[in-house]
Amino acid sequence: MIQRLQIGQIVKVKGLKGEVKVALETDFPERLKQRKKLWIGNTPDTATPIEVRSVSVAPTVATYGFVGIETPEQAQKLVGKRLFIETTDLPKLKGDVAYIHELIGLTVLNGKSSIGTLTDVIKIPSNDVYEVSLNSGKKILMPAISEFIEEVNLTEGYIKVKRHEEFL
Repeated sequence: MIQRLQIGQIVKVKGLKGEVKVALETDFPERLKQRKKLWIGNTPDTATPIEVRSVSVAPTVATYGFVGIETPEQAQKLVGKRLFIETTDLPKLKGDVAYIHELIGLTVLNGKSSIGTLTDVIKIPSNDVYEVSLNSGKKILMPAISEFIEEVNLTEGYIKVKRHEEFL
């Protein structure tokens, strides 16, 4: 099954040529310049392909023009829609870097014992924070730094943590 990731949401019409302003949700906005096709819709499963006519990208926003959308009235119908890309189109990351969708759902281990599941990654300026749903039903937030994260193994599907008790 092909999975799609949200890269942004259309927030308003821009200009008179049917272009839209998109609030981006990506760490790599410059990579969006090369994309000729995106998926548009309210959810990843119901999204349909849309051809990119033009794009200009800044760190947190982009202006898109789409084929067949030529007027502000046509563009207005897109406001609120989400834009997606397929995970098969993502470039491979190098080193100890992973996409958030690869981390969510990993088993969280303390030593060899499972303590829960990684349910979210919260991005803050200093470092990412992992939200972990513990087997007990509680949720904790752990800074994603080497002081608390011992190992991330995407192949085996786990994250080894240490000192998680400090966050209970």
